[in-house]
Amino acid sequence: FDDFGRRPEVRTVDDPTPSPRGAVIRVEATGLCRSDWHGWMGHAPDIRLPHVPGHELAGTIEEIGPDVLNWRPGRRVTVPFVCACGRCAACADGAQQVCERQTQPGFTHWGSFAEYVAVE
Repeated sequence: FDDFGRRPEVRTVDDPTPSPRGAVIRVEATGLCRSDWHGWMGHAPDIRLPHVPGHELAGTIEEIGPDVLNWRPGRRVTVPFVCACGRCAACADGAQQVCERQTQPGFTHWGSFAEYVAVE
């Protein structure tokens, strides 16, 4: 969507590329939830327009960045709503849901209503 609260449309967008510590997931299943509605209505401050929503997803790793270890293309994955950094104090304490550097597909960056989504 290009504007909050306006009718979204299906269209072709550029495929994402992985960051050095990230991956691109080929989306095979995605959910639709009330959080997506809030994002579409403009209630989420991290969303920048134009935007592709969607944060509940499962799929297959398509591509990885050069600094990614222990993950390979072809592996099936699910993606949590909060993608934590894995390096801060909150992550070390097992509190990834409050990671200060977290990302959220469909909110802090384009999400799973596309064929491919980039994650850290």
